Order: sequence, then C-alpha cells, then structure tokens
Amino acid sequence: MTKKLNARIALVVGSTGATGAQLIKRMLASDHVAQIVIVHYRPTQWATHPKVIEYQIKPDELGQITGLPYIDEVFCCLGTTIGKAGSKDAFRKVDHDYVIALAQWIVANHQPRLHLISAYGANAQSRAFYMRVKGEVEASLKTMGLASLVIYQPSLLHGERDEFRPAERIGFYALSVLAAIPLQAIRWYRPTRISALAEAMFQHSLKERKALTVLKPDEIAVVEKTG
Repeated sequence: MTKKLNARIALVVGSTGATGAQLIKRMLASDHVAQIVIVHYRPTQWATHPKVIEYQIKPDELGQITGLPYIDEVFCCLGTTIGKAGSKDAFRKVDHDYVIALAQWIVANHQPRLHLISAYGANAQSRAFYMRVKGEVEASLKTMGLASLVIYQPSLLHGERDEFRPAERIGFYALSVLAAIPLQAIRWYRPTRISALAEAMFQHSLKERKALTVLKPDEIAVVEKTG
C-alpha cells in the first residue's frame, strides 16, 4: 500500500460501537489515513480489509499493547451504560479504568494524540454518577502529561445503532422538543448525531496539534466534511 504524504496511522478502541464503526468507515474511505489499527477482544467486520491491522487483546490488558507501527492518532470510542454493564462498578471499569489504562499506554509510547468521547455536562463533582465518572476521566487525563488531547462532549447521541436503547430514544425526543426553544442555554442540549461526532473526530485528526481541545455539542455539529 502506498502511503500518502502525511497520511495518518490511527488506532481505534471501541470500534464496534456506533461512533467507532462510523469513524472507521470514514477513515477507510480517506487517503489521509494510511492504516487503521483496531484493538478489540475478537475479530471485527473489517478484519480482512487491506488498510486494517487487528490487535486482539482483553480489555483489562489495554495498557500492555506492544509491537504496533508508529501511531499518530488514538481514538477512544469506549462507552457503555449502567444497564448494559450490569452495575455501576462494571460501568466505571469500561468508561473510566479502561480509558485511563489507554492513556497511560499513550504517555509511555511516543505520545500519539488522544481523541476521547466524553459527554456534555461531564463534571467530577456531579451528583449524577454517569456525569461524575465522565468528569473524573477528563480531570485525570488533563494531569497525566498527554502531549495532545481532544475531548468531544456530545449531547445525547442519536442515529444508527446495532442495539436499541429505550432511555436514549425517550431522551432524544425530549431534548428535541427543548432544542426548539430559542434560548442560548438550551442549545447545548440538542441531540448530537452519531455521524456528526464521527466526522468531527476525523476532521480534528487532520488539524494541527494543540495541547488541549474541548468540543461542545454545537461545535461538533458544525464540522464540515472536507477530507
């Protein structure tokens, strides 16, 4: 495979989720990405694609990844729900512990840029468990010595999913009604399309590195497809 000048090599964790899957499809179609390393515990639908390298590892071993090519961008698309995980502790393990382990690997391995999907309203002091965990992750990452970090804070995600999430469906309709009210404070809560989030992640991987970038819902929504 001929690599385009300045084409990226990307690593994706959370490739089978809705956003991760859309992001991979976007990168497979772009000359700006030379190779995609998919880290997962079992083979994925992209296993035979010539642009893809699959690295199979248990989630608990994310910090032990070895033998990879030089990675430019790391996309962390990990995320679950308390209902799917089965408990708050299990949820925290996925959305907090695995993310921190991945960040520790980045710090120890030539500092590729980290792209993290968080949530709008993330706050380490929040009374809401979900938002508190997201906020704790953000706070930890900012103190770990990462060379470049991009945090995406979408509102409630909507779009094509392989799984049905009733609570998200109800929330989508509720937020859609609120978003129609012309108030500045409410605009942040407009539902975020999964396709828009994936596109924003792709586009920001092509931009010049900054130490820290945080994208709110409306900033995610306006990213134009250019690459």
